[in-house]
Amino acid sequence: MDFWTKLISGVSNNKSATSAASSPQQRLQRFRRAYNPILQLCGRPQTLASHAPALDQLYSSLQTINALLADESRSPAPHLCLNFTQSSQIYSVVARAASTSRDPRLVRQTVLLFSLLLESEDEDFVASPTFAKSFMRFALRLIDSNSAGYGEDIEADVVELLFAVVAKIRVQPNILSVWFSSSAHKDDSQKASDQFAGQTQKDDFPLCYLLIDRIHHDGRIGDFARTGLLYIFEAVSNSTHLEDWIIESDLPTLMASGLGALYSQLSRELSILHDHDRLPMILALSDYIDAQQVSSTENIFSPTHATHMATFLSHLAFWQDVLEHCKSESVKTTLLDHFRVLFLQQLLYPSLLQSSDTDGGSSVAVLTYLSNIFESLDHPDLTRMVLQYLLAIPETKQSEPVSPTVQRRQSTLMLLTQSGNDEDKLEPTLFSLVDLVLNGIRSHNPQTVVAALKLSSIMLTRHRSYTTLTLLQSKSTLEPGEKRTVQALCMETDILVQIATGLGGEIDVDEAYATACQDITVPMEVQLTNRTLEESSVLKISPHDAYIQSILAVFGSFFSNSVDVNLSLTEATICLASCAGIGLDGWLAVPRADYQTATSEPEFDTTSLDEEEAANLRLLHTMYSQQRRDGSQDPQLPSILRALSRQVENIRSDIPMINHLVEKRIAILGGAGREDLLTQPKTSAASNRKSTESSRPSDRQIQRVQEGSRQRSSSRESSGPGSSTPVRARDSSLSGVPPRSSSLPQASREQQNSIFRPPPPESPEEDNLPAENLSVQNESKQNEAQALRGRLQFVAVESSDSNTVFEYVPNTVAHIQSEGDGDKETREATLSHVVTNIVILQHFVVELAAVMRTRAIVFEEVAFT
Repeated sequence: MDFWTKLISGVSNNKSATSAASSPQQRLQRFRRAYNPILQLCGRPQTLASHAPALDQLYSSLQTINALLADESRSPAPHLCLNFTQSSQIYSVVARAASTSRDPRLVRQTVLLFSLLLESEDEDFVASPTFAKSFMRFALRLIDSNSAGYGEDIEADVVELLFAVVAKIRVQPNILSVWFSSSAHKDDSQKASDQFAGQTQKDDFPLCYLLIDRIHHDGRIGDFARTGLLYIFEAVSNSTHLEDWIIESDLPTLMASGLGALYSQLSRELSILHDHDRLPMILALSDYIDAQQVSSTENIFSPTHATHMATFLSHLAFWQDVLEHCKSESVKTTLLDHFRVLFLQQLLYPSLLQSSDTDGGSSVAVLTYLSNIFESLDHPDLTRMVLQYLLAIPETKQSEPVSPTVQRRQSTLMLLTQSGNDEDKLEPTLFSLVDLVLNGIRSHNPQTVVAALKLSSIMLTRHRSYTTLTLLQSKSTLEPGEKRTVQALCMETDILVQIATGLGGEIDVDEAYATACQDITVPMEVQLTNRTLEESSVLKISPHDAYIQSILAVFGSFFSNSVDVNLSLTEATICLASCAGIGLDGWLAVPRADYQTATSEPEFDTTSLDEEEAANLRLLHTMYSQQRRDGSQDPQLPSILRALSRQVENIRSDIPMINHLVEKRIAILGGAGREDLLTQPKTSAASNRKSTESSRPSDRQIQRVQEGSRQRSSSRESSGPGSSTPVRARDSSLSGVPPRSSSLPQASREQQNSIFRPPPPESPEEDNLPAENLSVQNESKQNEAQALRGRLQFVAVESSDSNTVFEYVPNTVAHIQSEGDGDKETREATLSHVVTNIVILQHFVVELAAVMRTRAIVFEEVAFT
C-alpha cells in the first residue's frame, strides 16, 4: 500500500513540476536567459580564435528561442515571449548576427524565427515598420543577386516568407504602406523634368523586386514568386500610389525583357525529326528514316529544349495571369505597351522576319515557337494585340482616355525604342505572319512544311476570328439562303466515299464514317455555342486563294510526300473544313447554284391524296431529283482526290497485289481487333458502295438529328475559347490511322495502344499453318517484302489549273520515260511508303465526308424546303 501511495504521489509531483515549468512566466524566464548570451556575444568584439565557439553558442541560444516560440504558439494566451520579442526587437539583433556571420546554421534558425513571428496572430509583426525593415534587410543580404548564395533550399524558404508577407497584405491592405513607400513625393516640375519613367526604384518596394527576379524559376521558388507578384498586382486597386509607382518604375520593363530573355534561350535552329529508337509505327512503315538528313541542330524532343520551352510558356502564362488579376486599366495598358514594343516588335517579329530554310532550320524553329505561343494565348487583350500585330490587322483607335502617367510612360518607351534610321523600321505590313505560313507550306524542306501546316491548324482552331480574314482571301459572304438540299449534300458526300472506297484495301467505310461523325459532332457544337455575332457570317473563299492553292499543291505530290507532311496536311484541311465561318463552295463542294432540279415529272398518282400530302410528295421529289448543271466545274480538292485515285488505279495495274498490301497495312496500323479483316470474305467495291449508300440517313433522319443537335447546343453551357476546337484532338503521329475496334476489352486496347510496339504478325493464322505450307508462306513473305522495297517513280506534270501534280510513272523505271520528260522534276518512294500514304489518304477522305455531313447538320447548312 505504501508503494502505491508513493507512486501516485510521485506522479502528481512530476505533473505539477512540468506545469510550473511550462507556465507563461517560466517560459519567459527561460526565453530571457537564452536571449542574454545573444546580446552579449553580438556586442563583444570577436577574434578569429573565439569566432567558432561564439557561433556555436549563438546557434544553441537561437535554437532554444525558436523552440520556446513554437511551444508558445501552441499554448493558450498570454504569449509573453512574443510580447517580449516585439518590445525588445530580438529579430533585429538575430538577423544582423546571422547575415554578418554568414553561417548557414544561424541563417536557417533566423529564417525559422521570422517564419514563427509572421505566423503569430496576437502580435501583428507584419504591421511593424521596424520588423519590415529588419526582415527586408535580412532577405536582401541572403538572396539578392549580388549576395553570396546559401543554397536553393534557403532561398526557397526566404521566398516563401516573402509570399507570406504579400498574402497578409492582400488580406490587410492597410499595411501596404509599411512595406511600400513611394519616393515620388516630388513636385510636378521635378516629376516632369528628372523623373525618368522606367527607372529602377528598389528602395521603394524591395519585396516586389525580390519576387520579380525569381518568377522564371522552377519549383517552390517560381511558384511562390509568381503568386506573390499576382497578389501585388491585385493590391493596385487599393492604392493609387502603388498604381503610379508600377507605371513609372521599371517593373513592366523587367517583365517584358524577362520574357524576351527566355525566348532568346530557345534554339535559333530546331529540328522536329523523331528519334530512330522511338519512331512511331506509321513513320517506321515509310521512307521517313531514309529521307531525313543528319542534323546538328537541337531536336524538339530533347530534354534541354523541353525545359526551355516549358519555362518560356510558364512565363507567358504568368503574363496572362497578371493581366487577369490586375484591376487597373492604366497598369494593363502599360504592361501591354511594353509587351508589344520590347517583345513583339524588338524580338519576336525580327526572328520571324530573319528566318529562312537556308541556315539549318530557323524557319522550323520560329514556326514551332509561334505554334506554342498561339496555343497558349488565352487572355483576350493579349491575344488581340499579338494577332493584330503579326497579321498586320489595323488597330482600332483607343476610345478610353489614358491617364497622364500612362502617357508619359508611353512617350518614354517610344523614345527609348526609336530607331535613327528609317530603313531599320520593319513592320508586318511588308511581311506578315501570313507570308511566313504560305512560304513555309511552299517550302522544299519537309520539316518546314510540317511546322507551317501545324501553325495554320492552330490558328484556324483557336483564333479563327482573326485568321479567316487574313490567312484566307474571301471573295464574298454567303447568303443565309444559300443552303444545299439533302440530295445535293448526299451527292457531295457520296463522291468522297466513292473515292475512298476506290483506293482499295476493303476498308470498313461504314465504321470509319460513323466514328468520324461521332468524333466531330461535339467539337462542332461547342464551336457553334461559342460563336459570336461577328463570326455569324460565312465567307466564300476565292478560288485563287493563296492558302488553298498552297494546300492543293502539297496534295498534288501526296504519295511521294513524307508521311508526317501528309498527316499535318490532312489535319490542316480538316481544321479548315470544320470552321463555321468558312464556306465549302468551290474548293470542297459544288455551290448550290450549280445544281438544278430534274425536268422529269413525278411518276406517281396523287388522286388519292389530299392537297397537303400531294404538296409534301412533290417537295420530296424535288429534294431528291436534283442534278448538277451541265458544264459546272468540279471542286478543287475533290478534283485532286480523283486524280490521286486514278494514280492508285495505275499502280494497281502494274502491281496487282496493291489491294492486299493496303489491306494488311490497315490491319497493322489499326492494331488489335483489325486483323480479322484479313480472314473475312472479300466483298466487291460495288457491294461496298451499295452498303454504304444504304446506311446513309434519310432526310427525315437528318432533320431529327438536326433538331437533337440544336437541343444539345442550347442546353450545353458555353465553354472557354481554349476548348472551341473544330476537330477532335489528333496525335500528330497517328492522324489518319484507322480507328481501333471498340469491342475489345479495355485492357487489351490499352496494351495495343502503344505506337512504339513492333508490327503484329503478317498473318494471324501463321502459327497454325501445316509444316508443308510454311515454305510457301515464307516465300510469299519474301516476295511481299521485296515488293515493298521496290521504288516507284513520280514525275511532275502541269495540271489544268496550273498546279504541279506528281503522277505515277508506270513500270517504275526511269529509262522508259520519253526523251521530252528528262528535264521534268521526278520523285521516288518505296512501295511501302506509298501504301502508308494510301491508307492516310483513304481515311482522310472518309473523315472529310463526315465533316461535310456533320457541319451541314450542326451549322444548319442543309435545306429541307
